[in-house]
Amino acid sequence: MDSQIERPAAGSHDRSTPSGSLEESAANLFEAMLAARDAEERGERGPLEAFYRTLMSGTLLLPVPPEHGDEAKSALAAAVNDDEQVEISVMLAREGDGAPVSVMFGSFGALAAWAPANTGNLPLPARIAISNLAAAGLPAIMDPAGPVPYRFDADELAALAEGRIPGSDRPLFEPTSRTSIQVRLPGRDTAELERSLATSLAGTSVDAAYLVETGSPDGSARLLLGLVGRNGASATVDVPEGTDVVWLEEPLLTQVRAVAEPFHRGGRGR
Repeated sequence: MDSQIERPAAGSHDRSTPSGSLEESAANLFEAMLAARDAEERGERGPLEAFYRTLMSGTLLLPVPPEHGDEAKSALAAAVNDDEQVEISVMLAREGDGAPVSVMFGSFGALAAWAPANTGNLPLPARIAISNLAAAGLPAIMDPAGPVPYRFDADELAALAEGRIPGSDRPLFEPTSRTSIQVRLPGRDTAELERSLATSLAGTSVDAAYLVETGSPDGSARLLLGLVGRNGASATVDVPEGTDVVWLEEPLLTQVRAVAEPFHRGGRGR
């Protein structure tokens, strides 16, 4: 079985927190929005749904009047600690027909391109910002001055706040489940397989590779090839059927290191 795998982006394993820094969130949003806009011209919906997921996993800026700086700080603390709606005065805009519309921003650059002088800002996990904007019952525009403006209908915001893909009843994120696994040294001779894998991984961006066996509560056992590398790292490996190939992240990385030594170390090593 030939597997081509790429290292997932930081934070992608946990949608309950913003995915890294605001800069990283802004870059992810920009790429997802461009893909969605291009796909719309071809009549494709998949990239738009990917944009919704990227948005709700990131960080947004809400514009705050200058005199509400202390209030914004208190609201931010409450939102992050309690996951509740934020009682905060945010700035609104007006659409072409004069109707009020909420505004939000994916980056400081997008905020600066639109905001009046001395405008404050409230950085929030998008799931909280969207929930508050949905509660206002107004449409909203993200990055009205660019780089890629996007207008959300009130119903669209409500669906996102409820965890649904707008226009459907499907969940925005698939439900997650927790399972426990036991990590141990393989109960078979894997020396030849390790030599073959080490040859395949030589010269790749993989920093370290481990071969262990995992056991499940039902008594089944599988080989696991665990790889360590930076974001964007990739490798092509040929493994026996029934072998799991994963990029190791905590807490699994610590479990693997506790029972096995890497059979491959790259240039950086770990």
